[in-house]
Amino acid sequence: MNWYYHILKKEALSKLEKISMSNALKNRLVKIAIGISVSLVTAYIGISVTAAHFLSTPKRIFDPKASSAFNTIPQDVRFLSADGVQVAGWFVPSKVSNKTIILVHGMNSSRTLEFDGHFPEFGAALQKEGFSVLMIDLRCHGQSGDARFTFGLTERRDVIGAVNWLKSKGYKSKDIGVLGVSMGAATAIGAVADDPDIGALVVDSGYAQVYPVMQHNWRNVSGLPDIFLPSTMMFGSWLTGYDLNSSKPVNEIGRIAPRSILIIHGVSDPFIPVNQAYVLKTAAASSEYWETSAAKHPESYNTNPEAYIRKVSSFFRQRLK
Repeated sequence: MNWYYHILKKEALSKLEKISMSNALKNRLVKIAIGISVSLVTAYIGISVTAAHFLSTPKRIFDPKASSAFNTIPQDVRFLSADGVQVAGWFVPSKVSNKTIILVHGMNSSRTLEFDGHFPEFGAALQKEGFSVLMIDLRCHGQSGDARFTFGLTERRDVIGAVNWLKSKGYKSKDIGVLGVSMGAATAIGAVADDPDIGALVVDSGYAQVYPVMQHNWRNVSGLPDIFLPSTMMFGSWLTGYDLNSSKPVNEIGRIAPRSILIIHGVSDPFIPVNQAYVLKTAAASSEYWETSAAKHPESYNTNPEAYIRKVSSFFRQRLK
């Protein structure tokens, strides 16, 4: 019987060894899986934070030679935004009228770069039409002060600062109009909604809500899969201190009436689809709408400069008091 007992004992020990080895293997696999998961989560967070940093830090581009578009050299001006950021700009006064237009560029642009570098040319054309023109660089763009980018949530204060500066120079409320392009349009909508002293608004290639536009362009702009967009916006909100997803001009444009609004959009705009303009128009029922044949963003001016100048100058001439 001893031999039988030893056989059973040997088999039992063998099974225990196999179970022990199996548990050890499982524990090792679990540790590997946890390590991989931690590495993936760390990489996901790291990429998202990096993307959020670049998203909230625009490129600075400025060409001082662009002032040559004006017949007279523009005045270099500096003033503080409504929250204390230094704003740089050019001011060209009119000799025939107190009606003044503030021009606001979009993201990664400036007063010299917007409209593919034709923004100063457009400003000069408005001055020839009899308007005083104030062209500004939004915060963290051009020559203005440092700040994080917030899709118009804080940039509107730069426009309000421009209005305050004009009023300090004797320009009256309701004599001041604003034209904003792309993200600058979202900025302008917020400024006009918040500041009753602004008399009229032109929205060129603006969006109704920022998140759908980000979804539409995310892969092309960032080179990252869509899965990184929500986390990038979340970390962007953390870096800036503002909920970037709350940039929804459609919720603000309705507060502007009875002041006048002109909405301009290219029918084939690939970056901000024209349906965004339709949503804005619906929210501001009394606004005027002009749809152009522009097939790029934002190219309505460059597609037909004469028609654009005529449309915008006529609007401001009639709507500003």
